[in-house]
Amino acid sequence: MKFLGGRIVLALDALVFAGFGALYWIMPQQMAAKVGIALTNTGAVIDVQGLYGGLELGLGVFLGYCALAAGRTRLGLVAGALALSGIAVSRLVAMARFGMPETSVAVLIGLDLLGAILNVVFVRRVPA
Repeated sequence: MKFLGGRIVLALDALVFAGFGALYWIMPQQMAAKVGIALTNTGAVIDVQGLYGGLELGLGVFLGYCALAAGRTRLGLVAGALALSGIAVSRLVAMARFGMPETSVAVLIGLDLLGAILNVVFVRRVPA
C-alpha cells in the first residue's frame, strides 16, 4: 500500500500511452490529422503507425507491467518521467522555434508536462 500512488500514476501512464498507441495503430491518418499532420503516402502512414502506434503501445504495456508489482514501480516511474519529459521538451523547443501551436498541440504539451511532473513527484517517494 505504501507505493500505491506511484502505481496509480504508472497505470494512468500505461493507459494513456497504450490508448494513443492503439488509436495510431488502428487509424493513423485520422489521428495524425487531429494535430495537422497529413500523411501523403504509404511510407508516411507506415512510419506514423510504427512510431506513434507501435512505440507508444509498447511503452504503455511496459509501464503497465511495471505498475503490476511494487518492485518495478521506481523503474516504471523513471521510464514514464523520461519519456514524457523528452516529449514535452521536444515540443517546447519546437514551439520556441516555430511559434504557438494549435490548441490540440498546446493541450498535449500541458498533458506531457503534467505527466512528467507526476512521475517525478512519485519517483522521489519510492526508495532507490
